[in-house]
Amino acid sequence: MEPVLIVLIVVVLPLVMTTLFKTVYIIREANAAIVERFGRYTRTLNPGLNFVIPLIDRLRFRVDLREQVMAVPQQQVVTQDNRHIDIDIAVFYQVSDARAATYGVTSYVQAIEQLTIATMRRTIDGMDIERALTSREQITADLRAALDRDTARWGIRVHRVECKVDALPTYIQDSTPKQVRADHFRVPVAPAHGNGAATGSPQPLVRSGMVPGHRPLRQDDPRRIGRYRLTAVLGQGGMGTVYLGQSPGQRMVALKVIRSELAEDSTFRKRFAREIEAASLVGGFHTASVVDADPLGDPPWLATEYIPGPSLHEVLSQQGALPPRTLHTLAVGVAEALERIHARGIVHRDLKPSNVIISSAGPRIIDFGIARALDSTGLTSTNYVIGTQGFLAPEQLTGASITHAADLYAFGMVLCHAAGAAPLPVGESLESALSLLPSRFAGVITRCLDHDPSHRPTATEVLELLSRNDPSTGDWLPLPVRTMVDLYNPPAISAP
Repeated sequence: MEPVLIVLIVVVLPLVMTTLFKTVYIIREANAAIVERFGRYTRTLNPGLNFVIPLIDRLRFRVDLREQVMAVPQQQVVTQDNRHIDIDIAVFYQVSDARAATYGVTSYVQAIEQLTIATMRRTIDGMDIERALTSREQITADLRAALDRDTARWGIRVHRVECKVDALPTYIQDSTPKQVRADHFRVPVAPAHGNGAATGSPQPLVRSGMVPGHRPLRQDDPRRIGRYRLTAVLGQGGMGTVYLGQSPGQRMVALKVIRSELAEDSTFRKRFAREIEAASLVGGFHTASVVDADPLGDPPWLATEYIPGPSLHEVLSQQGALPPRTLHTLAVGVAEALERIHARGIVHRDLKPSNVIISSAGPRIIDFGIARALDSTGLTSTNYVIGTQGFLAPEQLTGASITHAADLYAFGMVLCHAAGAAPLPVGESLESALSLLPSRFAGVITRCLDHDPSHRPTATEVLELLSRNDPSTGDWLPLPVRTMVDLYNPPAISAP
């Protein structure tokens, strides 16, 4: 037998057969699968025999189309007259649109849980114990209406909701702490540094007084810094740990404590002092105001206003791209903050979704850790690029002089992420991604992403351009995002 033929039989034929075998996918009954080509949705595979081209197409998700039941962990809620009740909720739902269930939200199960908890809490907040115990039908109806309104865009059809309301025994009522509601919250793992923000994979709801992004203090965590009593960990990063602190007057602060090994570096202390100076110069209602600081302390620390709310990164990870109304308010709020920052002669240099907090009052910019004044002497090493990949302006990568225009480039990239046009799939250009932007933002963002800093608009010009397309008034946050923000704001219980 010819050697070439042997090679074909031994090597090529198995490869061909393996490739053909991998093109065939059998999707089980009551299931569906999403096919992506180069990171973009291509089609939905229905139950039965299907063919997928390997190396080009890949199966993104398999979705169960049968009816599911989700038992929300028992919730202990406080009524208007400071009485505690237990609520058990079961939601029966079914995926009706596999594509929407895959791309509409990161986790529709998590979104349903969060929406259920927030709706239930809002409904019962205005009830006394007697009304709450006799209004099971109203609570169920309000919950069903909220679920029907929002789950449709997630590709979910809710079939029914079951609700059980019970009062706690009197002796338990009397022993329950009155400081905070014993609500049940989803606590993200490994929160990033920030001011009430966190990132990471969500864990099951736990029975705790902690809000999302708050981790209980561990044995090696300090209990007091300066005059502030520490109550929880908000996040941890390369510079140190951010704690939730409480002043003697019961005001909440986000307190950044620098790691001991960095505190021994005199150059780093200068950099930290510069961060304090930059944050103090800015202030205002679109940033976190500096409350107190001690750059010479052991350890050095900085206390800023605590802003309850998730980061934009967390919102986008859980809820996906923002609708135009929300995107507009986000863009205006961040541009207004940049206008104030730049008016003080400061360049933020690290604007990104994890440094934008989504609060009830609007977006806030945080973390001035690498900000610098335009007339200051740099403290960084030559040829050392600081910032976050994907949000760095071209001049930051080439070592050219940094101006306010660098923040406008990052601003454009933040809006690309918020609108769903970024991060870019492999092989796709930024120009093609910009075509996915809503028309009212495309021109502004395109100008912000110009490679020539002199061609980018200023923050003031961005505000003027966006004000021409100001949408109608109303809540700037869609209900699922409002739910996330509400979970960071557990209402306090007045003393009996």
